Amino acid sequence: MNSPHILRMRHQWEQWRIESALVQDDAVAVDLDRVRNLAPLFAVLDGVLFLVFLYLLLGAPDHDPAHRWKLWSMWLHLGSCTCLIAMWAAARALQHRQRTWAGRNIGLLAVGTGIALVIGEVAVEQWVTPNITAFALVCVATSLAIYLHPRTAAWLYGSAYVAFYFALGWTQTNPQHLMSNRLSGLAICGISWALSVMLWRKFTIITLQRKQLEKANAELQQKQRELERLTRQDGLTGLFNRNTFTELSRSELARSQRQGSSTTIVLLDLDYFKRINDTWGHPAGDAVLRHAATLTSGTVRSTDLVGRLGGEEFIVLLPHTTIDAGRRIAEKIRQRLETSVIQWEGNRIPVTASFGVSSTTAAEKLDFDHLYTEADKALYLAKHQGRNRVV
Repeated sequence: MNSPHILRMRHQWEQWRIESALVQDDAVAVDLDRVRNLAPLFAVLDGVLFLVFLYLLLGAPDHDPAHRWKLWSMWLHLGSCTCLIAMWAAARALQHRQRTWAGRNIGLLAVGTGIALVIGEVAVEQWVTPNITAFALVCVATSLAIYLHPRTAAWLYGSAYVAFYFALGWTQTNPQHLMSNRLSGLAICGISWALSVMLWRKFTIITLQRKQLEKANAELQQKQRELERLTRQDGLTGLFNRNTFTELSRSELARSQRQGSSTTIVLLDLDYFKRINDTWGHPAGDAVLRHAATLTSGTVRSTDLVGRLGGEEFIVLLPHTTIDAGRRIAEKIRQRLETSVIQWEGNRIPVTASFGVSSTTAAEKLDFDHLYTEADKALYLAKHQGRNRVV
C-alpha cells in the first residue's frame, strides 16, 4: 500500500501537471515575444564574432597552429547568426498563430539550436583551451530566457548533455580535461534544468494568480454593471426608472433649448389595469406591462427616452419634436396598442391606454417639472373624456 507521504506527492504532482497545462499558452506567448526581442541581439553578437574570427584568419601567418580553431569558430558563429535571424523571422510570422505546432515549439527550437551550436563551438575550442564557459552561459541563459515545461526541459538538457559528452570526446585529447569537462557539463545541465523548473513553477503561480485576479475583477465589474442597471432601470420592463428618466430628461431638455428646438413629453396610462389584475392575475398584468413597454420603445425613435414612472404609467421624452408631431407619435402608439394581441393562458387580453401630451419651445424654456405637470393634466383629461385617446 502507498504511504500517505507518497499519496501526497502524487496529488501534488497531479496538481502541478494540471496547473502547467493551464498556463502553457501563456508561456508560448511569452516565449514568442522573447525570441522576437532577443534573437536580433544575439544575432548581432554572433555577427561581430564572425567578423573577428574572419579578421584573425586573414591576418594570421602561414602555418598558423590555431588556423583550424579560427576557421571552425568563424563558420559556427556565422551559422548561429543565420539561425537566430531565421528564428526571429519565424517568431514574427507566428505572432498571431501561437496555437500552431510551430508557434508552440518556436521557443524550444530556438534554444535547442542555440545549445547545439554552442556545443559545437565549445568542442572546437578544445583544440586550444579546455574552457567550457560558453556552454554554461548558454544553458543558464536558456533557463532564464525561455519558459519550458519541466518535462520538455529535462529532455532538452538531457539531449544537450549527451551531445556535449560525445562532442568533447572528438576534440579533447587530454583525459583529465575530458573527464573534468564532462563532469562539469553534467552539473551545468542539472543546474540549468533545476533553474528552469523553478522559473516555470514561479511563472505558473504568478500567471494563475493573475488569471484569478482578472476573473475576480471581471466578475466585480459585471456585478457593478448589473447594480448600475438595477439602479437605472425598471426591473420588470427594462425601461428607465423614474429617477433616471427625470435626470436624463432634464439634461436632454437643456440641450434642446440650447440648440433652439422644441421638446415634447408624452404620458400614457393603461386603461382599466386593475381590472386586468383582478381578472387574470398579477402575472398577466406584468405581461401586459412588458408588452406595453416593448411596443412603446419599438414605436419611437432610438434617440427618444422611454421610462416607467410606476404602476401602469409610462413616459416618453421626444427631443426636437413639436406638439403636433408628438401627438401623432402618441396616436401611433395608441393604435398599435389597441390592435395588438396579448395572449395569456389561452385568453386574449384587450389593452388600451390614455395619453397626455405637452411641449415647449426653446423660447418658452419650460423646465421638466412644468412639462410633466401639463402632460399629467392632459392625461387626466383623456381619462375623463372616455379613455383610449390622445389629449
